[in-house]
Amino acid sequence: MGRKVALALGSSVFLAAAVAHAELPRDYFLDAPAAGTFSMSDVYNVGAQQSIENRAHLEEGMSMLTTRLSGIASYPYADGSINLDARLFLFTLGGSAGYRQVYRNHTFAPGADSSRDVRNDRESDKDFDAQGFTYGEGRLRVVVPLDPFFLISTNTLRYEGVDDNSFDWMHANMHDGGTLFKSEATLFYRHRDLGGIGPYARVMNVPRTKDDGGHRRETELHYGLVFGTRPGLVRPRGGNADLFLLQLVFKFGDEDYGLHPYRLPLYPLAVYRAVFRLF
Repeated sequence: MGRKVALALGSSVFLAAAVAHAELPRDYFLDAPAAGTFSMSDVYNVGAQQSIENRAHLEEGMSMLTTRLSGIASYPYADGSINLDARLFLFTLGGSAGYRQVYRNHTFAPGADSSRDVRNDRESDKDFDAQGFTYGEGRLRVVVPLDPFFLISTNTLRYEGVDDNSFDWMHANMHDGGTLFKSEATLFYRHRDLGGIGPYARVMNVPRTKDDGGHRRETELHYGLVFGTRPGLVRPRGGNADLFLLQLVFKFGDEDYGLHPYRLPLYPLAVYRAVFRLF
């Protein structure tokens, strides 16, 4: 259809657009990625991230080894990490190690009010400090193509050397240092002309400080929506591409949960990514 329209109008511009569209649909980010070395530049609602990623086939079409170096500069923290993932068909086993410097840190004494309102008051009064810590994680991801649906499920075991009873800017909740577990899943409805959209759910088990100073583990459920698409600001040539991703994660009824500047039990993430092939 695109070629017929282009020829009827006598314009190579329309033909080129149709060909590019056919080569890289808007839901491309749900497909297995191409091999090579890529630069990925992200801007999001509270910062920016730069990554260099190398993808190498172990067995073309079946398995791939991905290594990535990433650096983040954002409103509340800076972060650097090294990441390694090995994919075999529908399964990906990976790990990360890194260091995070939080310069808008909120750590509370046992039993103290750590709600969003209190954290906002502390921000207004500049009553926060800083802390740095190392972290590491192992993860197992499973993808299940159910055309036109696409399920992504990831289970992660993560260690953070953070101070006890600190606010976690990445997960928007309070927890102690030590080991946490999270299991998250997104069921995308995918469409080549629109992208992918679907519900998101995350179960987290985290260590927490009791009011009396003791320790316990708690399990909580977060839920929301994810939408991704290719905006088309980067011409899809030789592996170049772009991506817009919007994630909204809620936990209603929890006064501690959420990025407090938004004053809601909400973790919002809006990301624009530009990808360019280096080699």
